Amino acid sequence: MMVETIGRYYAPKESIENVLHVKQRLFPEQPIDWEYLLNELARSSRFHLSVDLFQEQMRFLFMCGISERMEALAFKVWRDHIRHKIQTADFICTSNGERNLVILRRIQRRIAHFEDELPKVKEVTTILELALWKIKMTMHENIHQEVMCSRQKKVIVDQSEFRRQSRGTCGADVVICHVLPYLIAVTVENLSHT
Repeated sequence: MMVETIGRYYAPKESIENVLHVKQRLFPEQPIDWEYLLNELARSSRFHLSVDLFQEQMRFLFMCGISERMEALAFKVWRDHIRHKIQTADFICTSNGERNLVILRRIQRRIAHFEDELPKVKEVTTILELALWKIKMTMHENIHQEVMCSRQKKVIVDQSEFRRQSRGTCGADVVICHVLPYLIAVTVENLSHT
């Protein structure tokens, strides 16, 4: 309630930040209802703030309110996208505040989209890895057949070297590392158009 009270009037962002630090240090188990707080501040008609100060407060408090969810996002590009959307959000001081609520909901939906997208990205990368293993195993079978033909021609093959080459990875760490930015970029790009 203290954050809400000082947020409604002329308190600069630094004052709100100090109150949050005191709360975190002295009452870390006491939760803050960020949903309620942001909704109240977004639709409040009692603001006596300049537009710049109001935007700074809303952006700061929104960032605080979703920081845990945002930091839990798996990819830096997603976190940067959300951070950019908050930093460029055009919150305005109006008597209604519906526009501010729309901005809050839109960014919250993007976070939820990224949270929902993670299992899909994991599934796609798993399928890609399985495909790479299949290619590796097919190549291994072809090499094994060539070795068998070579043995028939009395060519001696070092069995330990053959086993060493057969072990290891399928190369998924390299391939997925290079494919993943495209998968993630498509997700962010699709959201930018909405």
